[in-house]
Amino acid sequence: MPLSPMGYDYGFILNNLILLLTTSLSLFFCSITFIEGFLTSFFYPSALIPLLPRLHLQFQSLGTQQQIQEKDMAHVEPENMEMNLYQVNSAVRRPRILLAASGSVAAIKFANLCHCFSEWAEVKAVATQASLHFVDRIALPKDVILYTDEDEWSSWKKIGDNVLHIELRKWADIMVIAPLSANTLAKIAGGLCDNLLTCIVRAWDYSKPMFVAPAMNTLMWNNPFTERHLMGIDDLGISLIPPVKKRLACGDYGNGAMAEPSLIYSTVRLFFETREQ
Repeated sequence: MPLSPMGYDYGFILNNLILLLTTSLSLFFCSITFIEGFLTSFFYPSALIPLLPRLHLQFQSLGTQQQIQEKDMAHVEPENMEMNLYQVNSAVRRPRILLAASGSVAAIKFANLCHCFSEWAEVKAVATQASLHFVDRIALPKDVILYTDEDEWSSWKKIGDNVLHIELRKWADIMVIAPLSANTLAKIAGGLCDNLLTCIVRAWDYSKPMFVAPAMNTLMWNNPFTERHLMGIDDLGISLIPPVKKRLACGDYGNGAMAEPSLIYSTVRLFFETREQ
């Protein structure tokens, strides 16, 4: 705002003159109203009563105008606040979850697992050849792409083309293998990578979380090899969602059934949201 030769701020003087003029006019009209009411009530006392709300509103209006003008002079909103808030909100994306199924009867629940996660996150799915005996592809969510071993090299034509197991590893925030069969557990613990799923695991960036939910017969679960393999994947930083005891598909009763999809989902989501905080 330009200053006068004497150093006065013209804008500050003008704003105060406007405020003074507005206040004076309001007080003038309030005074007229009061005098009118007083003279009327002198001859007709009951006539003053209807004027009281009018007087109250005029004084209230005067106070409101002063508050608004003082607020405008003392406070300036940041120019792009709304735009900045919109940009922050639009930048927040959904978690990216890579779900994988290996060859276990529990893979019949894989579609249900995908539905649980797809309500909260972006989901892509991987299935081994053996798991396709049990996975119901038709029941999968429509927006979930299921990748199999056949897709591993089908899109690769020449050096420089994308490699699927690397692209999926880059895309995912978290990987969840459910069910994890005894065979795939042994492969991961031994570092084998002979299909799409195990290639992703072998290429995994272990700064990102991975969860496994084993499913196998009770005696397979209690086998000494299983304990060794679990210790091996624990050393990699892979988190275990342990199996539960129930009547298994083979008819045996005991530990080895995959945890329910809802429990797997809630465990992963709680971990993710706790870590984000």
